[in-house]
Amino acid sequence: MVRTSIYDRISEKRLAAETLARQQLQEAAEASPAVIEPEPVAVVPLQLTRNELKVAGLNLVMPQGFNFRDIDTTLEKHGHPVTFSVKRRPAPEGLTLQRSVQLYVENLRKNHPDVTIVRQSDCLLAGSPAITLDYIFTAGQERRHGRATSAVIQPGHGNERQWLSMSTMINPAHAELADWLIEFETMLENISVD
Repeated sequence: MVRTSIYDRISEKRLAAETLARQQLQEAAEASPAVIEPEPVAVVPLQLTRNELKVAGLNLVMPQGFNFRDIDTTLEKHGHPVTFSVKRRPAPEGLTLQRSVQLYVENLRKNHPDVTIVRQSDCLLAGSPAITLDYIFTAGQERRHGRATSAVIQPGHGNERQWLSMSTMINPAHAELADWLIEFETMLENISVD
């Protein structure tokens, strides 16, 4: 039996490993790219004639025939006021989500000419595509930080398209409110239908 030298055996192993690596690379290049499908998000339909508020554990059900348009309330966290607003309007045909945000900003500028848009990002609101705006302005001598999330909700249950916006505003100087915007975002992510 003839034995090859150790250098020949090392060279054969190296050549075999290189051939295998080239083959695997070729197979990977020829394979179709893996497509990761996002998990579908359930769209929460608006029920325009079903309106109720739960405050301090009390459930206040609105009579039939009343559709909500605006909810403006002041909450309190650690003794500091936090405003919370929800607005709904029929969305005319042709109104895009981006245009609705532009109109929202124009309205903000009418009331607060010094408003600065800090951030704009895409998200979901009740399972529908939405845009979140963060903005700052001065009210009197105090700074305010606002966050608004708006969506154009497609029709369901025979309803017309709806524009829906949920917003909040705080004085960012209060350290006790530092986590409110995160809690607000979590609250919107957890919207559900009973």
